[in-house]
Amino acid sequence: MNKDLEIILENLVEIIYKNKKSTDLINEDSNKASNLSYIRRVVYGVLENKIYIDYMLGKLSKVKLKKIHKTVLTILEIGIYNLYFLDKKDYAIVNELVELTKKNNKKSSGFVNGILRNFIRNQVEVSTIKESDDYKSLSIRYSVPIEIIDYLKESYAYLYIKNFIKAINEESQISIRVNKLKTDLESLEKILSEKSYVLEKSKISPNALRVKNPSGLIKLKEFKEGQFSIQSEASMKVVEVLDPKKNSMILDLCAAPGSKTSYMAEFTRNESRIVANDISLNKNHLIEENIERLGLKNISITNYDASILVEDFLEKFDYVLCDLPCSGLGVMGRKPEIRYNRDIKNIESLAKLQRQILDKAVSYLKVGATLVYSTCTLGHLENIDNFSYLLSNEKLKNIQIDGKDYLEFENYKDRTDGFFISKFMKI
Repeated sequence: MNKDLEIILENLVEIIYKNKKSTDLINEDSNKASNLSYIRRVVYGVLENKIYIDYMLGKLSKVKLKKIHKTVLTILEIGIYNLYFLDKKDYAIVNELVELTKKNNKKSSGFVNGILRNFIRNQVEVSTIKESDDYKSLSIRYSVPIEIIDYLKESYAYLYIKNFIKAINEESQISIRVNKLKTDLESLEKILSEKSYVLEKSKISPNALRVKNPSGLIKLKEFKEGQFSIQSEASMKVVEVLDPKKNSMILDLCAAPGSKTSYMAEFTRNESRIVANDISLNKNHLIEENIERLGLKNISITNYDASILVEDFLEKFDYVLCDLPCSGLGVMGRKPEIRYNRDIKNIESLAKLQRQILDKAVSYLKVGATLVYSTCTLGHLENIDNFSYLLSNEKLKNIQIDGKDYLEFENYKDRTDGFFISKFMKI
C-alpha cells in the first residue's frame, strides 16, 4: 500500500469535509511521509483544481457526485489530478488508487477502476470545458466557486477577475523579512546566496527579499537564530504604512500569529511598548515563539474580544493596527481551501464584525494618533465599504498612502498576496 497516497487522502478529507487547515496538516506530515514534496503537490493541486476535476468526473460518472461516498470521491479526485495535471499516463497510479479504495470502501473499487481507466481513454473530450457563460467557464477552469466570482463581479471587471483567479493557481511567491535587530539585508542576502538560494530584492518593501527556491528555509541556522522571518511583502507593507515611531504605545488589535507584531518591534528597534491582542488563547504560543526567536522586547499579550470595548485601552495608544479577521480571498493562492469555506453570508458577517471592531479601535487612539485598517481579501464589503465607513467618522482624517487614499495589492501584478490597506489619523 502506498503510504503517501493514504496520507494525501486523509489530509484532503480532513480539509474538505472537516475544515482543517492545509498548512497545519502538511506540517504534521513531515515526519511520516516518504515523499513530502509529492504529498504537498497533490494535496494543494486537488484543492486548487477541485471544481474542474469534479466537472470532468461529472462527465465520467453515471452516479451523481453528491451520492458518491466522500472518501471514494476524494480518491477519484486524487486520480484525475495525477493523470491529468501530473501527466501520469501509466496504469500504476490507477492500480494503487484501486488498492486504496479496497482498504476504505471495498465495494467501490471496481467503480474507481472503471472511472479512471475511462478517463485515460477519453481525456481530451472529458477535459474540454463546454460552457458559454464566461464567468461559469472561469469558475470551472480555475476552480473558484461561482458564488465568489459573482461577488467579485460587483467590484471588478472581467479581466481583473480572470487574472486574479488565474494567479492564485500559480506558484506562490515566497518572501522573507530581514530582522535588522540582528543583521542587515546585504549580509543576509550574501549568506543565503552562498547557500545557493536564488534571491531578488523586493519592489514593495525595503526589508524584504524574494526567494525563488525556498525549500528548507525554516531549517536554516539563520532562521532559527531570528535573522529573518517568512512574511508576504503586502503584509510587511501594512506595518510600513503604519510607520510606528520609537518610544510610543502600539496596539495590534488582532495580532495572531504575530508576524506584524514582531515586525513592529523590529521596526521600532525594541524601543516601543506593544500590546499584542488576540481573542485566541491557543495562538499565544505563536506570538511567544516569534518574540523569543527574533529577540524582541516590550511586547505584552492580551486576549480580549476585539469587538467588545476594553476600558483599559481608552485613548491609550499612539498607533493601532487593525489587520482584522476577513474572508481571506487575497490569500487563496497560499490557502486554497478558503475558496470552499467562504460564501456571501460569511463575508457579510465578517464585514459587520470588522465595523464593530473598528468602532472600538477609534476609541483607543489618542488625539493625533494613527490607525491602519487592512485586510487580506478582495471585494467591496470588507474593503471600500469599510474604508468609507471610517471616512464618515468625524473623529478621523484619511492619510494618503503613496499619493492614494488606500492601497490595493493585485496578486497578478504585484506577485504578492491580495491586500487592502488604509490609514487614518484621529483629530
